[in-house]
Amino acid sequence: MKNTPLILALDIGNVCVNIDYSRFASLFAAPVLPEAAKAALQDFECGRIDEKSFFDIITAAGEDRFTRAEAVEAFESVLYKPVDGMRELVSTFPARNIRAYFLSDISTTHLRRTRNIFPEAELVTDGIFSYSAGALKPSPPMLAGFEKKFGKPDLYTDDRQELISAAAGEYSWNTYCFTSAAGLDAALRELEKR
Repeated sequence: MKNTPLILALDIGNVCVNIDYSRFASLFAAPVLPEAAKAALQDFECGRIDEKSFFDIITAAGEDRFTRAEAVEAFESVLYKPVDGMRELVSTFPARNIRAYFLSDISTTHLRRTRNIFPEAELVTDGIFSYSAGALKPSPPMLAGFEKKFGKPDLYTDDRQELISAAAGEYSWNTYCFTSAAGLDAALRELEKR
């Protein structure tokens, strides 16, 4: 085992936990979120509004089609189950001297939900989150903020190719576009050989 930990920048949505926003959009009897809800979601994920204000806006946008409690339940259900194999993979990190930190566009509600349905998140003790950085990936408050706080990661994984490309290009990060836990494990094992 090498003495220096391997630093992993780990996305949450569709990497650790499956997400499906149609579960939330269904509140509005629509396949996608209405514009007011989209704007509120971005404000919430960037920390410009708090949880109470977010659900006030969502409930008002629903025009009495659903209650606040139904809005909260639907929003939480966007994150609905761990990605296959990721709980098991993350549980190996301490023994492998892999120090993972989250790098995620996420709201406080969804981070709490992640910790509830993905218990291994306790092994990822810190991170850079859009709600506290005030911006979304791949902006400097997220990527440069990660480097400032944790150093340049040995590997960054995300399911969105445009974010992977931005990190690899502008920041020269080593990246893996997430497709599976097995694929991420293989990428990590290659780094562990160095």
